[in-house]
Amino acid sequence: MNEKELKIMDTSLKLFVERGFHGTSTAEIARNAGVATGTLFHYFKTKEDLINHLYLYSKESLLGSVSGHYNNAESFQENIKRLWLKLVYFGIQESNQFQFILSFHCSPYITSLTKRQVETKFESVFEAYKIGLEKQEIKEASYEMLTDCLWGNVVATVNHFERYPERFNEKTLNLAFELFWGGISK
Repeated sequence: MNEKELKIMDTSLKLFVERGFHGTSTAEIARNAGVATGTLFHYFKTKEDLINHLYLYSKESLLGSVSGHYNNAESFQENIKRLWLKLVYFGIQESNQFQFILSFHCSPYITSLTKRQVETKFESVFEAYKIGLEKQEIKEASYEMLTDCLWGNVVATVNHFERYPERFNEKTLNLAFELFWGGISK
């Protein structure tokens, strides 16, 4: 991705999070990104195309922050905590991407092709739960249910720290994880 395309993506993320799909025009995106509207359309054919690229880009960034960190030498709980922490830190440090994912997860503008591309990339996350189920460390539930529980807790934790940034510390982080772990562990 070149500098102009990245600038358009970053500007779009910020504006779509702040103003939503209908409240953000392509002319406004181009102006704020410092490019001509034609340049924006050179990279993205339509506003919907831009939304799909942003969704895939944000989800891939999220996946990149959590992938490849499972360590067989550590307990399942330690591995899940590492995954959980990486998700929480992504939500805090990459706030625009995180909020964009939340805002557009159920959007009719995200195509079924984009959703399928994202789902296949996240199959590795389900593998961690498979280990926990095999070791009988977590409650019997579908991977999707477990992932939804994880995601819901991460969202709640990120939102909590956005509202109360003074509470962001190791003790509160550990408590938030324990609330999640207590819900899924046997």
